[in-house]
Amino acid sequence: MLKKELELLFNSMPQLVQDKLQPVIENILERAEEYDKYNSEDPEYYEEERELIMKDVHKVKYLNDQWKIINSRKNS
Repeated sequence: MLKKELELLFNSMPQLVQDKLQPVIENILERAEEYDKYNSEDPEYYEEERELIMKDVHKVKYLNDQWKIINSRKNS
């Protein structure tokens, strides 16, 4: 479930951002897949893991936002 949500988020980003951050995005998606698979076995540990995943997601979103700002300035 988390992985699907993140895939939708990352796929909505511009291709340039996806290309530049591909290794990071792949790592986050792998971690999200593990989270989805094992969350029910150890909810406490995986809640912490979800928080760490979301921190990395926020970094990617920040970089995407910065790219949009830079791109909008170029186009102005």
